Amino acid sequence: MKRSYITCAALVIFAAPALAAAGVPDTIGVPKGGNYGSTSFFDGFGRTDEGLTLLEYGRYEDLNRINDYQGNPSPLFDGTHIAVYVSLTQLSYMSNWHPFGGDDVGFSAAIPLIDCTSGFAQNSPVKLTNDGFGIGDLVWGPIYQSKIFVRDGGAYFAWRAQLIILSPTGKADETRNINQGSGYWAVNPYVTFTYLPVARVEVSNRFNYQYNLQSSQFSSPPPIPGLKYINGQAGQMVYDDFDASFALVPNRYLGINGYFIDQLNLDETNGQVVANSLVKALYLGPGGRLVFRNKDSLNVNVYLKVISENDTSGTKLSFQYVHRF
Repeated sequence: MKRSYITCAALVIFAAPALAAAGVPDTIGVPKGGNYGSTSFFDGFGRTDEGLTLLEYGRYEDLNRINDYQGNPSPLFDGTHIAVYVSLTQLSYMSNWHPFGGDDVGFSAAIPLIDCTSGFAQNSPVKLTNDGFGIGDLVWGPIYQSKIFVRDGGAYFAWRAQLIILSPTGKADETRNINQGSGYWAVNPYVTFTYLPVARVEVSNRFNYQYNLQSSQFSSPPPIPGLKYINGQAGQMVYDDFDASFALVPNRYLGINGYFIDQLNLDETNGQVVANSLVKALYLGPGGRLVFRNKDSLNVNVYLKVISENDTSGTKLSFQYVHRF
């Protein structure tokens, strides 16, 4: 049997639930502190003039199942109830440097505040402890925003790229199973676009690649004779946020949204791969967008599980508020 590790690094991570044949435990898994459904409608349209923008993200997750590598409920946990509350504040500054004309270059930084609670049935074989309330990992990096492409007097396409660095500043207690911090550095470049093919219809997509660096922080794997923990490394991953919406009336949109996660290679402990440690997930749900006062907008998204392997699952609610100064 393998011990489970969860990180509320602006969400939750769940490592694979079984030991490899050689007895290698999965000590570090991929983080879910990334942008898994937190951005959605009109994501590619960003600021192209100099100034500061405030983005406030909120998320609630009601997680009632922990799944194994085949997507089945893990027999190690009974009566699972994990609640995650996230408030993330992001400041984005765009400069007056336009290297290719109508585009812009800038920088953003964000820090989450996270509260985690956990509960299990009294007779559950394994119960996970949580680290309560704390600060999550810092997310920062440079931005390139394209110009807004206009056709027949109206905007119809824009895209943005950013190199994000995830810094392990979050609260992390090696004696707890559920923490706010991932315990390691990661590099996450993404490209996002928004396309308006016809009047009142919008389609957006944000594609991410993430490389997770090696770490020795979480050094409390299950007790295995002869094992001395040195380090662990979560696998590389890709994930994608996608949506489509329709304007019922001006500045009022109703749509569908989703995201998927696909881990590309197995986790490692002490340089050895951990069998059955790939994470896969797909979530879909309804959403809406409200634009008001010209400088403010609000996206609201609901996500329901379709696929969940080596992961927690449940109902997820996100909102994103944007204000331009």
